[in-house]
Amino acid sequence: MAATLTYDTLRFEYEDFPETKEPVWILGQKYSVFTEKEEILLDVTSRLWFTYRKNFPAIGGTGPTSDTGWGCMLRCGQMIFAQALVCRHLGRDWRWIKGKRQVDNYFNVLNAFIDKKDSYYSIHQI
Repeated sequence: MAATLTYDTLRFEYEDFPETKEPVWILGQKYSVFTEKEEILLDVTSRLWFTYRKNFPAIGGTGPTSDTGWGCMLRCGQMIFAQALVCRHLGRDWRWIKGKRQVDNYFNVLNAFIDKKDSYYSIHQI
């Protein structure tokens, strides 16, 4: 029986880790829940999370300003592609650490997905 963890910025605690002897796999990286909780937490919180958005500039100038109810697959695709770009430009072992100045490559990836017409991978471009 496999365990699944999700990351919610508002409530992810060590107590949420399943007590399992099985390894925890995160995007090809193997961890032990008993000896590597901090590493698991850093890995999970370093992944990009794109979800529904609202009040962005109208798509096509007069189109929708929210993707609630129809944008889930587009956001999933954006997350997969953004993760690939992070791995390509920063490496699989790169970690986001709260309060630490991030490298420009990280912001370049994020900026490519901002919901506006001139962002390469925005919902406007998809």
